[in-house]
Amino acid sequence: MAINTPEPRTSTETSSFTLGTSGILEENFESRSNDFQPQAETDLLAALLAGESMSDLSLNATELHDVRSKAEKMDSEGCLGQFEAEYVSERKCFIKLRFQNLWDQNLQMGTADTQKLEWEVLEVKIMRWIRGARCSLRDILAFEKRLSMYVFQGLGNASTARSCFIEIVKDPVARLLDFPEALCSCRRSPERLRKMLLLHTSFSHLISDIKASFGASEEEIRSIQARADVILSRLGEVVRLTLVDFEAAILGDLDECPAPDGAIHRLTKYVMDYIIGLTDFQESLMKLILSKPSVSSGDGLSSKLEVAELERQTPLAAHLLWTIIVLLNNLERKSKSYRDPSLSNLFVMNNIHYIVQGIRKSRVLRQMAGCYLNKLTEIVREAMYGYLKASWDQVMYCLRSQGLRVVSWGCISWVSKNVPKDRLKKFNKLFAEIHFAQTMWTVPDLGLREGLQRSIRNRLIPTYESYLRNFGSHIMSGEGSSERCILYSVEELEDRVLELFTCPLLPLE
Repeated sequence: MAINTPEPRTSTETSSFTLGTSGILEENFESRSNDFQPQAETDLLAALLAGESMSDLSLNATELHDVRSKAEKMDSEGCLGQFEAEYVSERKCFIKLRFQNLWDQNLQMGTADTQKLEWEVLEVKIMRWIRGARCSLRDILAFEKRLSMYVFQGLGNASTARSCFIEIVKDPVARLLDFPEALCSCRRSPERLRKMLLLHTSFSHLISDIKASFGASEEEIRSIQARADVILSRLGEVVRLTLVDFEAAILGDLDECPAPDGAIHRLTKYVMDYIIGLTDFQESLMKLILSKPSVSSGDGLSSKLEVAELERQTPLAAHLLWTIIVLLNNLERKSKSYRDPSLSNLFVMNNIHYIVQGIRKSRVLRQMAGCYLNKLTEIVREAMYGYLKASWDQVMYCLRSQGLRVVSWGCISWVSKNVPKDRLKKFNKLFAEIHFAQTMWTVPDLGLREGLQRSIRNRLIPTYESYLRNFGSHIMSGEGSSERCILYSVEELEDRVLELFTCPLLPLE
C-alpha cells in the first residue's frame, strides 16, 4: 500500500493519504478527534509500532490512524467492499516490490533453469533465498497480518481482516516455494549436501512461520501449507540419498597415486572436513537419518575397528562412523601403491593421525567415535613403528658391534682392521640416502613430526655415539683418511635428523 509520509504540519492543517490510483479512496479529511482509539485498537497500534519492519515501512501512528479512519468512514457509507479491494490491491503491489528488493528475479525459476546453473551460482542463490524468506515470513507477513487486523477490526464481518491478509500474501508465499521446490530435482552430489542441509533446516523453521501466520485457513492456504510439507520431505530425501552417495563415492575413489611425500591425501582431508561440517546439523540429521548403513566386516586397517559397534550407535552416528571405516579401507588400498614400505607406513601414519585429530576437535564426533579413538591411535603407533623398522633397522645394523672383536684366552683381538671402517662407510652411505629422500617427505603435524624425529634420535644417536666411542680410535688408526669415514659428529647427526620430513607442503587439491 502506498502511504505517503506527511510533512510536519500545524494543528489546523488537514492530512491526506493515497491508498490507490482509482480515486475511490483519494480525499482529504480533517484530523480525527482524540477519542478515536478504543483499548483494543491501542494494543494493536502498539504492536504495529513495535514491529522490526516499521523503520523500513516508514509508517507512524498518524498515518495508521488515517488509514483506520478512512476504513471507518467507507464502512459507514456502505462502501467497505470498495475499500477492501483497493487496500488489497495496493498492499499486493507493496509486497511484490518488497520481495523484489529482497531477491533478484532469478530466484523465480523452475527446475530446468536451476539445472542449467553452476553449483557455485546456486549456492549464492540459496543463501539469498534463506535470508529473503526469513525476512519475508518473520517480518513482512507478520506486519501485514497486524496491519490488516488494525485497519479492519470491528468492521465488516468477523473474517474481513483475515481474508484481506490472506488475499494479499497468498500469491507471494506460493511463489516463495518455487525455488526450493526446483532444487529438489537438481543433480545430487556430496559437495552440495551441506548447503542442502542448511536449506532443509531453514525451510523447516520457515514452515512453522507459515503455519503460525495463517493457522487453520481456507482450502487455498491449506494447499500452500501441504505443498510446503511435501517440499520439506523431498529436501530430506535429497539429504539422505546424498549421504549414501557420499559413502559410495569414498569407497569408489580409485586414485591410486597418493602424494610422493606421504602427505595427507586430499580424500582424507575432504572426508574429515565434510563429516565435521555435518555435525553442525546434528539435530536436523538425527530427524532425517532413521536407518543404519549396510555394513560388512573388512580386513587390514578397518578390521581393527569393530563393525559390530555400529549396531549400538544411533543411525546418524552409524553412518558417520561407517564413512570413517570406508575411508580407512580406501587409504589402505592407496598405501599399497608405494613401493617403499617406509613411505607407505608414513602415509598411513599421517592420514590416520589426521582422522584422530579431526575426531578430537569435534565434540560431537568425540561422543560418537570415542569407542574407536584408542584403536585409531594404535594404528598410528603401529605405522610409526613400521616406518622406523623399514627405514632404520638396516642403518642400525651397520653400527652393530658383533663380529668386530673376538675374545680368545682372555685377550681381545680384532677380526679385521678394516671392518669397523667398512661398516661406518656403509652407515654413511645409507644415512645419506635416507636423509636425501626423507627430507623431501612430509609430516604436516608438528607434534607428530617432532615425536617421530625424537624416536629416530633415541634409536640412532646413542648407538652411533657408542660406536664411535668403542671403535673411533681403531678407525682413526686404520689405513686411509679417517675424515672420509667419520662424516658426522654426534651433534651434526642430530641436526641431520631434525631436517627430515621438512619438505614444504604441497597444496591439497
